[in-house]
Amino acid sequence: MRNVLNFLLSFIALCSSAVLAQGYPLTIIDDRDKPVTIAQPPQTVASVSSFGADVMAALGRQVAGISTLNGQRSAYLGDSATKAVSLGEVHQTNLEILTQLAPDLTIGLRTYTEPFARKIEETGTLLAFDLTTLDDSLNAVTLATRALGADSQGEAMNKGFLDELEAAAKQTDGNVSAVFLWHWGNVPYAYYNNHLTPQIMVRLGATNIHGEPPQGMASIDSAAMTMEALLRLNPDVILSFKGEAGPFVQHPAWQRLKAVQSGRAWRVADHYVMSHGPIARRMVLHEVAHLLYPSVFPEPSEIPLAARAKPMDFER
Repeated sequence: MRNVLNFLLSFIALCSSAVLAQGYPLTIIDDRDKPVTIAQPPQTVASVSSFGADVMAALGRQVAGISTLNGQRSAYLGDSATKAVSLGEVHQTNLEILTQLAPDLTIGLRTYTEPFARKIEETGTLLAFDLTTLDDSLNAVTLATRALGADSQGEAMNKGFLDELEAAAKQTDGNVSAVFLWHWGNVPYAYYNNHLTPQIMVRLGATNIHGEPPQGMASIDSAAMTMEALLRLNPDVILSFKGEAGPFVQHPAWQRLKAVQSGRAWRVADHYVMSHGPIARRMVLHEVAHLLYPSVFPEPSEIPLAARAKPMDFER
């Protein structure tokens, strides 16, 4: 009887594997315009940037390795990536650790993986994406979930996000200006309308004071903004990301800005910069909607406490 049971269990497992492997091998053309062949369903996945880990978490799966930003993992992922091996800083993957991990698939930003692409491909398959716009996000989610054998789930994630964005847009009346800044040292960089986070702001009726990228520079998503320019444009809402811990650098202009005076200058977490994963973009949508229109949209409760927007604080 035991032998029969063992046979049945082995047969069921074999059938399950066969069903899971349907559609493989498959070929995906990533943002390097490179055909990438995936021989079988990836069992271990590494993420250079938070995007791959985001997709895995959205699918209810564990990522095996993830890179950091300023030595920190993305707080918005919560407990979903706590078991993952650290791959070091996002701009300089620790190739020794990645080699030891030997993932079946590495998903990363092309900007950060390009210098090491050959080395990464020695450990397994690499999918590299350019992640700036909403279209980039939709395409990358489609291709990453296809690689993971979850086409229908990827399609559902994209449709669900677009439906939510459209529904939220119908509830807004505009009449609010905003800017999204990344503080690099003492210099704030403002994002143009071609980055997903400002695209969400604009779709919700806000005016991004930094506008479109300069003509002929469509691939540039941000540029330095002087405090004088920020004061002159004086947005209603300021969203600021800073990778380093501690308060923002003080400047006389900050206290003259109406967003600071009215308590609408917010420190946001790194998913605003890397907002392209299915989890990140929904959190950004929900929180930005609330920050722009607090009387219309409630404060979202699904964002981990460490990743929620907080009032900007300044050096004394």
